[in-house]
Amino acid sequence: MPWRNGRGYTLEIAREPATGEDFAWRLSLADIDRDGEFSAYPDYRRALVLVGGNTLHLRFRGHGQCILDPQRRGTRFEGDWKTHCAVPEGRCTDLSLIVRRGTAARPTSVVRAPKMLRLESTARVVLARDLYGALFVLEGAAAVADSIRARPRTVRARDTLLLTPGRQRALRLRSAGQSAAQLVLLRWRPGRPGRTTSAQSGAKP
Repeated sequence: MPWRNGRGYTLEIAREPATGEDFAWRLSLADIDRDGEFSAYPDYRRALVLVGGNTLHLRFRGHGQCILDPQRRGTRFEGDWKTHCAVPEGRCTDLSLIVRRGTAARPTSVVRAPKMLRLESTARVVLARDLYGALFVLEGAAAVADSIRARPRTVRARDTLLLTPGRQRALRLRSAGQSAAQLVLLRWRPGRPGRTTSAQSGAKP
């Protein structure tokens, strides 16, 4: 999906619905090779994770700032915040989640803080009922199963495993490589739409 300013592209991993200008949620990857402004998503909430590069500096006009690096990779912010990004150490890649907020009269959205997982042997992760989830592999490989009897799925670097809403699940994770695996866990639920939405598709990440 091209940015509206013509300076790059966003790679859509998954979204709902799959086509159309408006979406309930979208998960994507984008390369950022220069400083610039993010596009506004006034009816949405966002989570962003640095998955490539050294430093991504975000300034939210009137709402502070944050620096993403290998020690602090993830953040959340509102889609209508005026957001400026800077890449002082060169090109970065971000994993971006954009989730429809909903309205005061309808159930609101949920966007959990991104969770970083370092998997040296095994681990257990609980995904709450009625939440979407996504496991993105930063490094290494991992085998993932959602029950004791289920056959594990193996995911490797840059793979994404999408988990659809349902009953509460306890995921069993096991390192499947010679070195520790590093993963990002995202969890969300979109709000129901009001009469109008104002998503701006095809924008900068």
